[in-house]
Amino acid sequence: MQSLSKVRTAGVYVKVAGFFPFQVGPTQRGDTLGVIRLGGHREADETGWECAAREAFEEASLRVMPLHPPATYWVEVTEPPVFQVGSWNAGPPDEVAPILVSTRKEESMTPIYLGYTHDTPQPSAEAKALLLLRPEDIHQLVLGTITLGSYLDMGGKALFKEDLPTDFVLEPFPHLRFLHQLILIHPEITQSSERSYR
Repeated sequence: MQSLSKVRTAGVYVKVAGFFPFQVGPTQRGDTLGVIRLGGHREADETGWECAAREAFEEASLRVMPLHPPATYWVEVTEPPVFQVGSWNAGPPDEVAPILVSTRKEESMTPIYLGYTHDTPQPSAEAKALLLLRPEDIHQLVLGTITLGSYLDMGGKALFKEDLPTDFVLEPFPHLRFLHQLILIHPEITQSSERSYR
């Protein structure tokens, strides 16, 4: 039985004119730059989608509309991750299902939704910078070792609110790795921004 009380955090993969915006900033170790999905902690009685949409606005100034995903995948945050098709019922009946639900030892769930916007991303109060990632950028970041400077030299797009060290390696956090896997399974999710896949 799924329970909204187990949803501690939520996020969204937002499609913006062929790009997926991700936050980027120093990791706790201080020697790499983490590439992190838009999202954060659920407040009060928010649904997963409401949390994800609010966080996308707070972090990237984006008003996001939901898309029905081709499937909902469940994955435990382990190495290597194993994707299993499942269902979603931890929310009101009319809430759109997430494309991914990551779990940690069945104690908490993080639904990640698929959405789109016509807004222009801007790093807002909670983000130091945003990377605007194309599918090929995601592939390179997940499979290679790339510094911020190399990413920019290869034509990668970024929006900065604060300066970041260009010689630091970009470290893909789990939800970027998960998106890479989802694109391999469902390349159609990179296409037209307003298309639902159900």
